[in-house]
Amino acid sequence: MPMFRSRFTRRQTLIAAGAAASTLAMPNIVRAADPKLRVGALLPLTGDLALWGVPGKNGADVWAARTNKAGGIVVNGTRHEVEVVAFDGAYIAEKTVQGARSFVDQDVKYTMVIGGDDWSAMQDFSNRNKLLTSTLYVTDLNPDAKYLLAPVEVHPLYFGCGAEYLRKVEPDVKSVALCAQDDLTGRVALAYWRAGFDAHDFDIVKDEYFDLATTDFAPVVSSLLSSKPQAVCLDTAYPSFALLLVEQLFIQGFKGRILHAGLELLPDMVKRTSVEFMEGSITFFPRFDDPAINTSAVGFPDPTGFYQEVEVTYPGGWNNTSWEFPACLEVWKRAVEAANTTDPDELLASMKSNPPAHMFGPASWWGQDLFGSNNALVGGWPIVVVKNGKVDIVEISNQASWYEAHRDLVEKRFREENLMPDQRR
Repeated sequence: MPMFRSRFTRRQTLIAAGAAASTLAMPNIVRAADPKLRVGALLPLTGDLALWGVPGKNGADVWAARTNKAGGIVVNGTRHEVEVVAFDGAYIAEKTVQGARSFVDQDVKYTMVIGGDDWSAMQDFSNRNKLLTSTLYVTDLNPDAKYLLAPVEVHPLYFGCGAEYLRKVEPDVKSVALCAQDDLTGRVALAYWRAGFDAHDFDIVKDEYFDLATTDFAPVVSSLLSSKPQAVCLDTAYPSFALLLVEQLFIQGFKGRILHAGLELLPDMVKRTSVEFMEGSITFFPRFDDPAINTSAVGFPDPTGFYQEVEVTYPGGWNNTSWEFPACLEVWKRAVEAANTTDPDELLASMKSNPPAHMFGPASWWGQDLFGSNNALVGGWPIVVVKNGKVDIVEISNQASWYEAHRDLVEKRFREENLMPDQRR
């Protein structure tokens, strides 16, 4: 699994200069005695999931610098700079809670986590201290998570749209094999994929979990291909798993479509297989140098310019989380300016009554049916397809509409995995 070096430079000169220039340009807005609004990146900056954590932290730093250069955040007529405070939670429960405590001590107004095990570790602490937090895992939502939001990605809702897209472009494909690691992420994702394939008349010919300790994926792929599927779904297999699975699909002669949540290691996949082998693979995370990104990511300021700045500042360090965490910050920023407050209770009330713009357009709060909490901001989401070794946006899907049309199938598949709110308590 590739690792990225974490850089903690705040570029204070740039931030201060940008804020000073903005103050001179807008004399009616006063500067606070302590102008900084601190946001927290409580992410794994070391260990296996540093592949997601470090790019997320780096993207947040670039977002903060761009926001400050543009004038910062205005609350009740006072202009504030934004400062990113980072803590390496390492995806370890004890360190995650330690980081949350340090954020409270530093008066952090908004915290970002990947989700899953890190949120589970800090939920009680968050409730007691009103630590408003965003997650990338909508499955973290539950009736007791009072200060948790899923404001950008609502994994796994886009999988149903992915199955629908596959049916549209491959009307002759009937059979699909699925696999995932045996953990909460894998179970939730496979349940939604199953519902998607049920809804669009695919025959699931193989459906299995593999152990998190798996290192040899030849037997896993042999089992999948024994059912002679026309498409293979790799679910939300973690990046290192997905790379090895794809390599084995190539070695063992698979010829059909591949589906996966993120294809984070696509360049490595192409190197280990071929451009032709990866052609047509379906995933859900766009590149920000796609010519279509500026018209698709309408809720994110200048996405192409943001991508270019991240690449200049952290060469070769771009990842899906490079934009997801900044997108979470952008939702928070707009909500703060609309509500004129950073108080978590007042801010939540304002956000619920006036949903902020989502990354990919208009959105509404959702989640009660599956998670017992309407704290997921659900908007459109891109479907992207591998073309010539890169991913291209092919359409923006409507996740909420798909769910409403197929909710009975989703609930059926969720109940099979004991994932419904009444089963998880």
